[in-house]
Amino acid sequence: MTSSRAPRRPPIQPRAEETRARILQKARDAFAEQGFDGASSRDIAREAGVTHSMITYHFGTKDALWREAVRDMFALIDAQVNAPEIYEQDLDPVERFRQQMRRYTRYCAQHPEHARITIAEAIRGGPRLEWMIEEFVKHNHAGFMPQLKTLMEAGILPAVPPESLLYAIVGMAQLPFVLAREAQGALNYDFTQEAAIERHADAILTLLLRRNEA
Repeated sequence: MTSSRAPRRPPIQPRAEETRARILQKARDAFAEQGFDGASSRDIAREAGVTHSMITYHFGTKDALWREAVRDMFALIDAQVNAPEIYEQDLDPVERFRQQMRRYTRYCAQHPEHARITIAEAIRGGPRLEWMIEEFVKHNHAGFMPQLKTLMEAGILPAVPPESLLYAIVGMAQLPFVLAREAQGALNYDFTQEAAIERHADAILTLLLRRNEA
């Protein structure tokens, strides 16, 4: 039997969300590689396969695009690193820490633009950095610091200033992937390979945890 009705079109919303995610990822890539001033909304549109007018319509100014790209970036780290913790409340604290560090290392490997954008804004300072700190960084640090302090008090993590330990962890997890091209050229070692990501997570845990807890 035939029908006179036109075939149903695929839903628009998922496609729109996919386009939006692609724009924001290309925006982060551009801001990470070229800095805020060097990045061009037109180039971002071209890389994302959309018109410049679409970016202007949905995001307005380049500053607004940057903020939305950063907001989406922190939503990604919440989903990939922090959110799974709610299912791990019954795990041993050390095992929870291990799993969280493995997720964080993998996130850093998959999204080196996060560190590049943060470093660029921290070097420059100003309203964008202040906004990022107030909206996201303070909250994330406040959620992680009690966990670090508990493990330090139990003798599982090194007894150092917790602020130093926090940023040591950030540096260990992020920098090999930020400097992946350097490592490839200097050591002929590719930190972005799957096996290398796992080895790096193992290395971080070995350095941080007591020998009998690693």
